[in-house]
Amino acid sequence: MLSISACGLIEWITHIFRCTCCRRSSPAPKKDHGRLDIPEGCFAVPPAWLEYPRWPPPPPQELLDNRDAYEAAMARRDLASHPVRPGMENKPLFALYRLYEAIVLDRNIDMRNEIEWFWRERDWPVRDIPDPKDDDPARYAVLASIPPLIIQAYNRLIDLGLPREAPGLMTTEQFANMKQKPKICEEAPDWVAKVPPLDAVLKIPHRQHGYTGPWETLDTFEDVRVSQPFKEKNILIWEPHIYFV
Repeated sequence: MLSISACGLIEWITHIFRCTCCRRSSPAPKKDHGRLDIPEGCFAVPPAWLEYPRWPPPPPQELLDNRDAYEAAMARRDLASHPVRPGMENKPLFALYRLYEAIVLDRNIDMRNEIEWFWRERDWPVRDIPDPKDDDPARYAVLASIPPLIIQAYNRLIDLGLPREAPGLMTTEQFANMKQKPKICEEAPDWVAKVPPLDAVLKIPHRQHGYTGPWETLDTFEDVRVSQPFKEKNILIWEPHIYFV
C-alpha cells in the first residue's frame, strides 16, 4: 500500500500549486479569501483553501466563481486528522459556516448531513447559534437565512412527536410515549431578523436532477420553487432539500 508522510504531502500540494499553468506574475491577493484566477484544466488548489477549519469561507460570489477549485479543496478535508486551532472547536457557529458552504455550492448531501448532525447535538438549541457578525454583507445574509431552514426541518419532526432527545432507534411503544410529551419547538436566534436584506439580488444557481443535471438559476421571486427565508434577504435560490427523515 502506498504511504506518504505529512511533510511529503505538504511538499506535493505546494508543488502542484506552483505548477506552470497557475503561476501568477502579479502579487498574490491581499485578502486570504480573494478570488484566484485558476486556468481551465488546472487542478491546483490554493493552500489556504486546504486549511480546515477555514474561517471564514469566501463570500458567496467568490465561491461561485471558483466552484471547481473550492470543491476540490473541500474534498481533501478531514476534520479528524487536522488539528483544530484555538477558538475553532466544533461548535454551532462552525456548523453554520459549513452549511453556508454546502448551500452556496448546492451540495445537497453535505447540507442534509450537516442538518442531521446538528439535530443530534441536543445541547445546541437553534436559538443559541451565536451572531457571526460577519463583515461581508452577502455572506452575512446567507448565514442569516440558514437558521429558519434548520427550524423548518426540525419543527416538522417535533410536530410529528419526535423530539431532538429521541434515540435513533425506538420501538412502537417508545414512539407512542414520545408523542405524549409536550412539544418544544425550535426558534430562530434574535440576530437573524436584524440582518438587513441585500441591496442587489444575489442569485445562487442549483443543479437539476442532483449532482449530474445542468445548472439552473431562477429568474424571479415569483417562482414557486423560491426559498422564502432567503427571499427575505433578497437572495434568489430554490428551496433546499432540508428534510432528512
